[in-house]
Amino acid sequence: MESEKEKFEKIVRCFRAAIKKMADLSIPPITQNYTIWYEYYSQTNLLMNKELDGLIAFNQPFTPVKSREIYKRYFDASPNKKLDELRKAVQKLIGQLSVQLTELVGDMDIYEEVLSSCETDLKENLEITALNKLISTLLEETRKARSSSQSTNIQVAQLNAEIKSMHSAIAELSEENLIDPLTGIGNRRAFDETLENILLDGKNESGESFTFCLLMLDIDHFKKFNDTHGHLAGDGVLRYVAQIIKKHIKGQDLVARYGGEEFSVILPNTEYYQGEIVAQSLVDIIAKRSLTAGKEKRPLGNVTASIGLAEYRLNDVAASIIDRADKCLYSAKSQGRNQVVGDKTSKSSKTNHS
Repeated sequence: MESEKEKFEKIVRCFRAAIKKMADLSIPPITQNYTIWYEYYSQTNLLMNKELDGLIAFNQPFTPVKSREIYKRYFDASPNKKLDELRKAVQKLIGQLSVQLTELVGDMDIYEEVLSSCETDLKENLEITALNKLISTLLEETRKARSSSQSTNIQVAQLNAEIKSMHSAIAELSEENLIDPLTGIGNRRAFDETLENILLDGKNESGESFTFCLLMLDIDHFKKFNDTHGHLAGDGVLRYVAQIIKKHIKGQDLVARYGGEEFSVILPNTEYYQGEIVAQSLVDIIAKRSLTAGKEKRPLGNVTASIGLAEYRLNDVAASIIDRADKCLYSAKSQGRNQVVGDKTSKSSKTNHS
C-alpha cells in the first residue's frame, strides 16, 4: 500500500510527464487535456491508455474533437481530484518562481537560495507535501548542474522552462479562469467552452430527442443608469442581476457574463416552451425589486432586462445559435424592452423546466 509521501511523489511525477507529453504532441493546454494525460501516466485507466497508445502509434492528431470524445468516454464532468489538490498547492508559488527565475538564470547561487527558501517555508505546511517534493527535486537538479561539466545556464534555462509550463498548467486548471471576478458567475470563456461541449454532445446524439436553449439577457438602459448613479452602483446592478439568474436556474444550467451588461444562460435538456418559461420568470423577477445603494439606502429605482431565446437546431454551431438569440434580443429591445422574444412560437402545452 502506498504511503502518503509516495502518493504525492507520484502526483508530481505524472503531472510533469503529462506536461512534457502534451508539448511534444502539440496538444492544447486546456483542463480536459491535462486530465487525460495525467491519467495516462498514472496508469489507472488501462483501456484509455491502450486507445491513446494506438493513436500515437499511427501518428493520429489529437484534435479538440478527438480529445473531447476521449474525455467524455473516460471521465466525469469535473477535473481529476488529484490534479485539483496539486493545483491548489502550487498555483501561487509557481507564479512567484516564474518571475524570479527569469532574472536568475545566470546566477546559480541566488537561484539555489530562492529554491532553498521555498523548500524551508513549505516544510511547515503538511498539506502541500507534493509541492515540497517538487521544489526539493528542482533543488537537487540545480546542485547537480553546478557540479557537472555541462553549461549551467542551459540547465537552469531548462528548469525555468519547466516551471513556466507548470505555471501555465496551474493557471489553466484554476477555477478562477472560468469565473467573472465582478459577479462571481461564469465568464465568457466558461460560456464558450460549455456551449462547444454541448454542441458536440448534439453531434454525437442519435434521434431527435437532443435539445437545449440559449438565453441572451441584456440589462435595459444600463449606460444611462451608470451615468446617473455612478459605476459603483452599476457594478452593484450587475451583481444583482447575476445572482438573480443564478438563483433561479437549475444546477445543470450555466449562467455567464457574456460581456458588459449582457449575460448568457445555457439550459441543457430544455425545449423551447420550457426555456420561454424560465426567461419570462427572470424578466419578471428582475423588474419587481426596487434597488437601493449604500448604508443610507439611497433609492435607485427599478431595472429591467430584455431576453432573446433560441432553441438548438440540427447542425447548429456556436455562431449560429448565438446569432439567433442575439437577433431575438435585438427584437426585444426594439419592441419596448423588459420582455422575451424567441426564435419560434411557443407550444401550447407548458411544463416546468427541469
